[in-house]
Amino acid sequence: MSKITDTGMSRSEALIMDYLWEEGTGKMFSEFMAYLSSNTEKVWAKQTVNTFLRRLIDKGLIRTEMRGRKKVYYAALTIPEYEKVRTRYLLDELYDGSVIRFLSALTGGRSISDTVANNLRAMIEETTE
Repeated sequence: MSKITDTGMSRSEALIMDYLWEEGTGKMFSEFMAYLSSNTEKVWAKQTVNTFLRRLIDKGLIRTEMRGRKKVYYAALTIPEYEKVRTRYLLDELYDGSVIRFLSALTGGRSISDTVANNLRAMIEETTE
């Protein structure tokens, strides 16, 4: 099981991941420091940023490569990949993997529109073929 399923992201970790995802390229530590300093009102210590990067690496969300003597940090998953893994984890944890229980909780017992029902049918047919 991937470590990513064990926990989500803190707000600070999400800031770092959003930066990587938006840019779509690898970033060096100094680039994270510059980004966080200019895009938040918080003063970021190097050790704090390093800790968040280490946590994201440990969770399997960031991978690194060496460029000379410098580390370059890359997103290990795309946003859709991350959302898929997190959604599956939440479904398993909160609803014992039951899509029916999830939909029941989501709708609160209310009726769904014909459009939503048709979309769900189409998705079910797609996955069973």
